[in-house]
Amino acid sequence: MHLSAADEYFTHQTSLPHSMVATSDPSWRERYWVSFQDTHSGDTVLTLGLGKYPNQDVFEAFVCLSSGGRQTNLRLSRTLLPDASMGVGPLSLEIVEPLRELRFRLDDNESGISFDLTFAATMEPLLEGRFFQVSRARTTYDAIRYIQHGRGRGTISTPQGTVEVTPERWWAERDHSWGTRPLPRAEGQPPGNRPEWKMLAFVPLQLPDFGVHVYLQESAPGRPVHLSAGIVGPIGADLEFEPVVGVEHDLEWVAGAAAPTLSGGRLALLLHGGGRIDLGLRALPGRAHLRGGGYEGWNGWLQGHWRGNFSSETETWDLQDRSQFYRYAKAGSDHLVEVTHDGSTGYGVIEYMVLPGYGRYEEAIPPRRP
Repeated sequence: MHLSAADEYFTHQTSLPHSMVATSDPSWRERYWVSFQDTHSGDTVLTLGLGKYPNQDVFEAFVCLSSGGRQTNLRLSRTLLPDASMGVGPLSLEIVEPLRELRFRLDDNESGISFDLTFAATMEPLLEGRFFQVSRARTTYDAIRYIQHGRGRGTISTPQGTVEVTPERWWAERDHSWGTRPLPRAEGQPPGNRPEWKMLAFVPLQLPDFGVHVYLQESAPGRPVHLSAGIVGPIGADLEFEPVVGVEHDLEWVAGAAAPTLSGGRLALLLHGGGRIDLGLRALPGRAHLRGGGYEGWNGWLQGHWRGNFSSETETWDLQDRSQFYRYAKAGSDHLVEVTHDGSTGYGVIEYMVLPGYGRYEEAIPPRRP
């Protein structure tokens, strides 16, 4: 067992030091996901993530910067113990004020990208419901997360120059999740089950007066296997909103795209008291593909797998290359959208996936590849 500075505080939840968690399941992890978007150009999305896997002795991180038809990825991994800091290699996180302000720094590295970015919350955090699923008589999901909407400020430097990130122009969303979630399968493990869902949508959106979040998995149209959704107000506003009890969606897709590509549509939140909130959606070009961060694995880099004391990889993708685009997009993406409601305009991202057999949105599914 290993002691860290966190053990000095009265915050323990188990009869173990903070470096250990209550289960020995190797898939237990705790992660941050953060996305910054340039809403003026509509073309640039920077998504990053950090996570620790206590039972794998792994701390890892990634950065995906998508702009101008190209995406540069950086993946980082290190041994977790004994270093309790929230960072790996050139990437670090400072919690300036919990649930209010986070600072992310990426120092010079082989990707050519560096930044000093602050996430400043505009909305109160929204806690999702606990997500619990069983497969093959084993708990595969037992996790929880909160979502928060905000703005970005700071600078991003690339080989093309330095960009000033201002709150008026750069909107942002983040989550913080922890618990058991499936790891990518390794050699010698039993085959994984196909997911019960056939359509997935992860949708944090913000408008001037409130923020919304939807996490929906459906096995067939109108048949959710998981739904967590809610509405939150601005920081300090002390507003209460009716619970969201259902979600309706009518999404539109780019015909003939090499991978599912949203063009727009509508989303409706059904409220406990019988009311509804209707949202219009318009997809913008900015789209950061999460496979660059190791989602579903990329060329042998699998999230949560041990890669030694320190390891890093980087590459740049040509998103105009139709022959490769499906490979880049198959694990989902943070797609920038404009959202409208009762004359107000806001922004956010949508992560979406549509699988064959869903029974709707057939136009989103590309032809079977040879």
